[in-house]
Amino acid sequence: MSAAAVEDAYRLVYASTQPWLRLARSRNAASDSKADRARWDAWIAALTPSSHGIRGTWSQACLLAALGREMLRALRETLVPCLSVGSVAQEIQQRIEHGTLTPFARIRRRTPAKALRVPASYVGLALVDLAATELVEVSASGHAAVPSAGGQVAATGWRQRIAIGANGAGAA
Repeated sequence: MSAAAVEDAYRLVYASTQPWLRLARSRNAASDSKADRARWDAWIAALTPSSHGIRGTWSQACLLAALGREMLRALRETLVPCLSVGSVAQEIQQRIEHGTLTPFARIRRRTPAKALRVPASYVGLALVDLAATELVEVSASGHAAVPSAGGQVAATGWRQRIAIGANGAGAA
């Protein structure tokens, strides 16, 4: 790919996303979730043109376009009124504290998302926030589970249940 083509790709991505950065900043400022603010920060930083000019490869331009698409999709999700990510985290926390989600229960994103009428990405972000408080554990693959009273998920049993696709008892 020529340098001119790469530069054109960057300019196209920046031109497509610049009108939306102000809204992204407002969504970031209004967020009640550390994980949600982190993703908005990452998108805003990546999609704000550098004062040093455009430098990068075609692959980096493609990654930038993917980030722009993700940010625009997230902005579209925010147009529908629903619970905030922080509120979703509180709902999951209440389910754990009340025993609806029992120790070792796998938390699937779609089930609480459907019940709470929020995007599945909100559940994922809420789980990241809850993992920071050690209320849930999120594996490297993104699976989440409620730890035991001792504070850990039984790794072997959890992996076995994931491998066979079994639902955890009381899973949301």
